[in-house]
Amino acid sequence: MQPIRLVSACSARPADARSSSVVRRLAVLITLILSATAAACGSDSATAPNTDQVAGAYAMSTARGLPVPHTFTDAAGSKLTIEGGSIAIDANGTYSLQYKGKLNAMTFDLTDEGVYSLSGSTMTFVSDDTDDPPFSGKVQGKSVLVDGFKIAGVKFGLGFSGY
Repeated sequence: MQPIRLVSACSARPADARSSSVVRRLAVLITLILSATAAACGSDSATAPNTDQVAGAYAMSTARGLPVPHTFTDAAGSKLTIEGGSIAIDANGTYSLQYKGKLNAMTFDLTDEGVYSLSGSTMTFVSDDTDDPPFSGKVQGKSVLVDGFKIAGVKFGLGFSGY
């Protein structure tokens, strides 16, 4: 009687069959990784908002990252209180930004209107008042963060939340 010899499935295959199996598996794995990477990279533009998605009314929630109303005091002791405001963004490419506050004892309730463009999640606002410089913004979910908007001659970052 001859002894029984156990042979594993892997060792029963010739060496080049084992290596070609490993190569095939590696190729499949690399293809899956590349597909996942391409899908992740492509998702930025696919999820970027369009003008219809951005259109709406947004209430002012912050000025320079602080909740409104908030009072800012400069080195000379002048006080600027930003009480609140809103921005209305239309799908047709126009906007209207209202804000109110006080500069020392003087109260103001002002409006800035103009056009905007949207590139990915970045917005560029151009006022109808040619003396006002353009300012930019960023769409983040249901919020619009505006950078460099001038109030009383001072640039402010303003946060607006959709409602």
